[in-house]
Amino acid sequence: MMLEVRDLNVSYGPVQVLHNISLHVNAGEIVTLIGCNGAGKSTLLRTISGLISPTSGRILFRGNHPLHNAPPHLIVREGIAHVPEGRGIFGEMTVLENLQMGAYLRQRSQELVEDYDHVYKLFPILHQRRSQKAGTLSG
Repeated sequence: MMLEVRDLNVSYGPVQVLHNISLHVNAGEIVTLIGCNGAGKSTLLRTISGLISPTSGRILFRGNHPLHNAPPHLIVREGIAHVPEGRGIFGEMTVLENLQMGAYLRQRSQELVEDYDHVYKLFPILHQRRSQKAGTLSG
């Protein structure tokens, strides 16, 4: 099992917002969280990412590796990242600097080159504008 959440409870102050949530995700599986506004989808994802601490329960990654008390930067190193919706970029930085921020955990320069090439193939205009301030791009 790739990711397992067991009996997770999360509170914001005195208000409990997640009640005994359990789920598991197998390797290669795609899981979707569906619910109305305020149902706890973002809270669950933020808790898995280490941005919120659970009041109880466990989050296990790749078998029995516990994540429920790990800080976010160590969870990212394990390969789990929370990418919130929206256009959250560093507007004063260039396109290339934004890509570098997203790849800061990469240690091999060849991996970086391959990643940048992949992004530039998907979005050729970014290659042309890699030195441009990201905040000046439209859309």
